[in-house]
Amino acid sequence: MDSNLLLLSVVVAIAASFLGVFIILRRLALVSDVLSHVALPGVALALILGVNPFFGAFLALGAVTVVIFFLERRFALSIDAIVGVAFTVALAVGMILIPDEHAAEALFGDIAAIGRGDAVFGVALGALLIALTFVLFRRFAHATFSKELSRDETVADGRAEFVFLVALALAIALGIKVVGTLLMGAMMILPVVAAKNIAWSLKSMTALAIVLGVLEMVGGVSLAQAYDTVPGAAIILIGGAVFAVSLVSRAVGRAKP
Repeated sequence: MDSNLLLLSVVVAIAASFLGVFIILRRLALVSDVLSHVALPGVALALILGVNPFFGAFLALGAVTVVIFFLERRFALSIDAIVGVAFTVALAVGMILIPDEHAAEALFGDIAAIGRGDAVFGVALGALLIALTFVLFRRFAHATFSKELSRDETVADGRAEFVFLVALALAIALGIKVVGTLLMGAMMILPVVAAKNIAWSLKSMTALAIVLGVLEMVGGVSLAQAYDTVPGAAIILIGGAVFAVSLVSRAVGRAKP
């Protein structure tokens, strides 16, 4: 595998797993999975216009993020309900717009189709996203565990939540070329739920999730190249196997006296 593509895979895995910790802790696993599908119309338009699918995906996700944030604050609607509506509409529009020859790439990703320039851009943006999550880790944790604590911080009410949603949109957009819109949500969830089964603290859970995410991503891409199969599917299958092992490990640990 090209070194730039390998680095991009690692960066995407770190960013996805890092943010995935808060997705799981906030019980938004299904929301993040559905949200990744919202990018489909943007990806379809980008492919039609011949531009980088990242920009189309982020445009669609960014628009939905702003709408979610506004509706949740203005009308006290649940994120699940808003994302559920957005998902059904976006999926319908995306399937109508997307060219047949690009359907598999949009749904399952195709890392081999990523050019050097796009890979370098993705690595740089992913590194910024990881740095942002690291800097705001404590604020995200406060917002997750105690809304009252987050209100007492110097940042205005809701700002941390909005930044989190934007970061989530960026992470999903970054990973779509590698994993695809259909599976990116699972990429953010699987390493974290596996880590949660064997971790003993928030820090250990985060570190384990990142390590598992990188191993699953690199292992899946390598497996896909070796057997000429879809990278996204291979990554998620490995993630599912790791999760199964973590369940066994958890059960054995609980069974010990």
